[in-house]
Amino acid sequence: MKKHPLILLLIFICIKAFSQELDNKLMPKFLKAEDLFDAGNFLSAVPLYKEILNKAPSNKYVMAKLAICYIKTRNNREESVKLLEKLVESKDIDPKLWYYLGKAYHLSNKLGDAITAFENYKTFKLKKKDMEDVNRQIEMCKNAKQLMQYPVNVSFTNLGKEINTEFPEYYPFVDENETILIFTSRRKNNVGGGKIESDGYRPSDVWMSRAENNKWAKPISAGKEVNTRYDEMGVFLDPTGNTMLVYVDRGGDKFGDIYMTPKNKQSLFGKLKLLPEIINDPEKIELSACFNRDSTVYFFVRKDKLNTTSDIYVVKKLPNRQWGTPQKLAEQINTIYNEDFPYIAPDGVTFYFASEGHNSMGGYDIFKSIYDPETGQFTPAENLGYPINSTDDDMGICITKNKKVGYVSAYRSTGFGDLDIYRLKFLDEEQASKIFQGQVFVKDTTHTMNTQIMIIAANKQNNEEYTFSTKNNGEFIMALQEGEYTIHVNVDGYAEYKKDIKVSDIGNIEEEEIKIILQSK
Repeated sequence: MKKHPLILLLIFICIKAFSQELDNKLMPKFLKAEDLFDAGNFLSAVPLYKEILNKAPSNKYVMAKLAICYIKTRNNREESVKLLEKLVESKDIDPKLWYYLGKAYHLSNKLGDAITAFENYKTFKLKKKDMEDVNRQIEMCKNAKQLMQYPVNVSFTNLGKEINTEFPEYYPFVDENETILIFTSRRKNNVGGGKIESDGYRPSDVWMSRAENNKWAKPISAGKEVNTRYDEMGVFLDPTGNTMLVYVDRGGDKFGDIYMTPKNKQSLFGKLKLLPEIINDPEKIELSACFNRDSTVYFFVRKDKLNTTSDIYVVKKLPNRQWGTPQKLAEQINTIYNEDFPYIAPDGVTFYFASEGHNSMGGYDIFKSIYDPETGQFTPAENLGYPINSTDDDMGICITKNKKVGYVSAYRSTGFGDLDIYRLKFLDEEQASKIFQGQVFVKDTTHTMNTQIMIIAANKQNNEEYTFSTKNNGEFIMALQEGEYTIHVNVDGYAEYKKDIKVSDIGNIEEEEIKIILQSK
């Protein structure tokens, strides 16, 4: 990578400072850290810069580089704030440090401090492009403040260690009935997991899981027809769960294309088939795609070159079964910034996408618009709101047919170390319930309880209690939403009955029979 003369001068000054502060043993690590930083491998540069800074704690150059690495990755962003706050106390500093401090505050949700830091950066003489950028950063901070005042009513549930690992898991998709889950991971046991790529992560593979006993089973690879030692990412699963679209990066002419794969007889996915050139333009880069239920409309993302912005396009099948000309979506969707990850919900009209534009609260946010298949028109983009969106990048969402549940990937400090997959519940929608049918017996199942009694189901998470009455013959029906409960039955002359049950609303929710047997005191 060719370095700017100013950068070379700074490195020369830094190297000279090192020669005065340290012995030459750390110089190879410093040069390696610099190479990794320039290559965009911030993850691998962090431990090297940390080791150097431990030996030379006053070296401002290394402090700045380590702080930027923390911002670029998802680790120790709080530490980036501390380092940059210390650096801007100095009189002779690079003005760009105020910009990075603003970014660090923004990602830490310290929005007022972020705006102040960005305004300080603006007091220096900036190029037009840099001024436009910092003004956009301030605008996103203000968007975030507005959206965070009115959070949407949702809950997040981490899918747990069966699905998530210390490595990034992202791009989750389920079928409309939530029985199949696909996602992308950069974990160690991927096909090419023994190799570290230029960004410090391992090559990506597509993984899949099935709902078994109303929970997600241990995932398996999507199959050797899909995954290779290169990068594959699942970017869409059709509502039936039978067809997946995959982004492929295998270097050379295999970079930046979208493939389709159907499920085979073994319920894995079959050989990848390249989508037609009307979508995969040989001269362009395609990043993601989706299609409607009857496969007559495709939405896809395209950029001209690596350093240009991406937009969402639509292409439709004509009555003669030929593809029409791709059309770039209008300003209700596309902006001067990047757009990505179109997703048409199972209802065929609710259109979700990611954008750095509109009223994003930081990086990519997820938006929705209502699509009219007859006219091809879209309603203005609507931000899904906080906490679905954050001040970090939020790239995509998948929604179930009943619109009660969604799946997203997100970084949380309580997660497993990087991006994790979360199940999202829209709490303003009436949630699905599981039906329990049963009967209360005395001593054994040949003696019924011939009087009306009360059954209490206590939710362990929020301590709410739900009361159900039996018929005179002891028969009852309970409807319980997702959660962990303790069932209590208290009847004079009998020992208290207690039973713990766990209710999940994942996949096909079947009725369950419960027999309650009371024992004499």
